[in-house]
Amino acid sequence: MTTDAGSWGERHFASLSIGLAVLHFVLGWLVFEPTLFPGGDNAGYLILGDALRSGEGYRDLHLPGTPLHAKYPPFLPLLLAGAGWVGGVGVAKVAMLLFTTATVWATAHFGRRWVGVEPGLAAAGLMAVNPTLLEYGHYILSEAPFTLLVVAALWLSLRPGRKSAVWAMLAAAAAFATRTAGMTILVALPLAWLLGGRRRRAAWAGTAAAGVLGAWALYQRWASEGPGYLAELVLLNPYAPEAGTVSLPGLVARAADNSWLYLSRVLPETLLGAGGGSAGGFALGLLVAGAALAGWVIHSRRAVRGPGTFFVLYAALIVLWPSAWTDRRFLLPLVPVVLLLALAAIQELPAPSRRWLAWAAPALLAILGSAWVIRETPGRLACAASYREGQPCHWPEYESFYAAARWARANTHPDAVIANRKPRLFFWHSRRRGDVYPFSRDSEIVMNGLDGMGAEYVVVDWIGLTTDTYLIPAILDAEARFEPAYSRGNPPTMIFRIVQPAADAD
Repeated sequence: MTTDAGSWGERHFASLSIGLAVLHFVLGWLVFEPTLFPGGDNAGYLILGDALRSGEGYRDLHLPGTPLHAKYPPFLPLLLAGAGWVGGVGVAKVAMLLFTTATVWATAHFGRRWVGVEPGLAAAGLMAVNPTLLEYGHYILSEAPFTLLVVAALWLSLRPGRKSAVWAMLAAAAAFATRTAGMTILVALPLAWLLGGRRRRAAWAGTAAAGVLGAWALYQRWASEGPGYLAELVLLNPYAPEAGTVSLPGLVARAADNSWLYLSRVLPETLLGAGGGSAGGFALGLLVAGAALAGWVIHSRRAVRGPGTFFVLYAALIVLWPSAWTDRRFLLPLVPVVLLLALAAIQELPAPSRRWLAWAAPALLAILGSAWVIRETPGRLACAASYREGQPCHWPEYESFYAAARWARANTHPDAVIANRKPRLFFWHSRRRGDVYPFSRDSEIVMNGLDGMGAEYVVVDWIGLTTDTYLIPAILDAEARFEPAYSRGNPPTMIFRIVQPAADAD
């Protein structure tokens, strides 16, 4: 750690770290979107929160039969269950912004403890204007609390004393209880302590980690008969299960391909926003990644510590995921560590270069990241004003989909089962249960899936290629079993009533 107790940054550290957090909150409010993100996971978290708050248990209320949920750990749904007592979606979204604001503050303290005051403040400043952190500051997803808990666990792991180690493990356990990928921080801390020679601390921390991981695995086994969440790691494509699983050589090739995607596209877009895929962004991404790798080598040679171990484990995990999940949301929790390692590498340069780069590099990155905020703010403010007037800024295909869900709520019986591509979002607007139709090119498999879930209706939408690929061919092959019930919107979303086969009717 390179801390100068008499430096200007050290003397004003408390006010600077708070000021950077406030800056992030203000920028986050400027780009705040009050509407639900259309991915579906956010509605899933809200539904789980509703189930917990209503006393129905940890259940997927949107699915036929409302089975126990065994995919996402329960920490975020528990938070949303509590937030639901105070308000609705708006309160939950503000909570996400508070999480990302706290992440900026925690990054400064984490960096100060790990690599020094100036790099810590510079990394916090970059996080304050980071387009991806700002974006996920208004999505009701696990990214905001998970990133905060990871940074908090790493920071606490560097503080002296057993009490700090206990708090670090509690934060790591909470990170795992927020997202399954948190197993990396839960394992990284005891592993780092073991490699660093702190065997007693590693023993009790490893035992605690094994207990947390084992408890969740036992719950998943009890609550669900299907494959666990990690089983999707070996699928060639989670959205086309019929493609099969990946071989060991294929897994190695996937890791190489994903590593290149993260370096060449995802990292630049994470640092600069959606426009980071240019040639300049590509070069910047490679420079940041190269500097971070150099910083990791330098710090690992000096001592094995939690942040360096987490860097390796988490990076290995995300490059092994199916390529369809190679995305900014999975890289975001690693960004504070990457920035601090890159800044730490600059600190090791000769004095003339260090003085210039230590401020010029983060300043340039901050300016480029701020350009995204400047570009997005007018449109976001206009959408927020439109939302207050009762006209949310949804994409046309989603607005059409939501309108169909509202029609279903008003025109179908409460127990109707409606198959569709986004069952959690559809349930949120319709309160009608349903599941995704099978992703298969075999029309018989699709029809058996619809019958198996007890579907009385099916939705034909414009929000994904899977509808064209799997559902529409099945409807055309069994045309006599479908009759139109609804068709509106631009583009039009259609709902078909499913007619039982003649043999079943008899």
